[in-house]
Amino acid sequence: MTSLSCPVTSRALPPSRRARRTGLRRRLQAAALAVTTALAALPLQAQSGPVVEAEILPGWTTDRGTQMVALHLRMSPGWHTYWRIPGEAGIAPRFDWGRSQNVAAIAPIWPHPEIFDQNGYRSYGYEDELILPLEITPSDPSRPMALMGDLSIGVCNETCVPADLSVTGVLRHDSQRDPRIDAALASAARPAERAGVTRALCSLAPAESGARLTLRVSVPTRGADETVVVELPGSGYRVTESRTWREGGELVTTAYLRAPRRAEAVGLTRGSVAYTVLGDGPMLWAQGCTGG
Repeated sequence: MTSLSCPVTSRALPPSRRARRTGLRRRLQAAALAVTTALAALPLQAQSGPVVEAEILPGWTTDRGTQMVALHLRMSPGWHTYWRIPGEAGIAPRFDWGRSQNVAAIAPIWPHPEIFDQNGYRSYGYEDELILPLEITPSDPSRPMALMGDLSIGVCNETCVPADLSVTGVLRHDSQRDPRIDAALASAARPAERAGVTRALCSLAPAESGARLTLRVSVPTRGADETVVVELPGSGYRVTESRTWREGGELVTTAYLRAPRRAEAVGLTRGSVAYTVLGDGPMLWAQGCTGG
């Protein structure tokens, strides 16, 4: 990929120890059953803040055996919160699902954000309401899942305020689809190649306190307010001062990359450059570019 810049042994246990272990195993199984029964009696719970309310929409069981649910945030009229990439004027959301039970994995599926211009800075988010689909994989498909989330988000109008919220709910197997979650899924990002993206070229040049990345994406016109959002997953680099314009059949984006430490040189692998195309219609997402 091109870069820019101890054996285990076992022995039989005596009968007395086998009996104690059997008794312990039965007590643990009984305790687990009691916890599952108690969780099944819990309702979905919502929490309210000064300008935002949070709840879990229970959703349905997918063909893969996962549970499709959604985090539902309702803001006061005129207030907004932010996308996973908040932009220069935004506050990145943080979700902690670590207290959840019987949950092996949670995958958020972000819907198309709006674009906000605030005092000359661009940010991305959702005004009045956000329905964020979550695809949840259970540890044990035969048991219900207890979803417990601690949320830290920014909510803004003329000013921005931090909001710390918690949501709780038990998810049971259900086949009833929720049209609100379906609508959010319909606006989620699609693979860019399915929408006519044929080429992505990128180059890196030195700049003050970092480097300037130029990305040229060959893609059909997607409306009046086309924007390409660049990210470098897992790199630690900060992406700032992003700007997008169209040149014929290409969207051209420049962005400045800042290393975690000021004196550190910026270098990256072209395959790590990810980008999202925003405009009319669904988002497009792709990763990787070639020299150009």
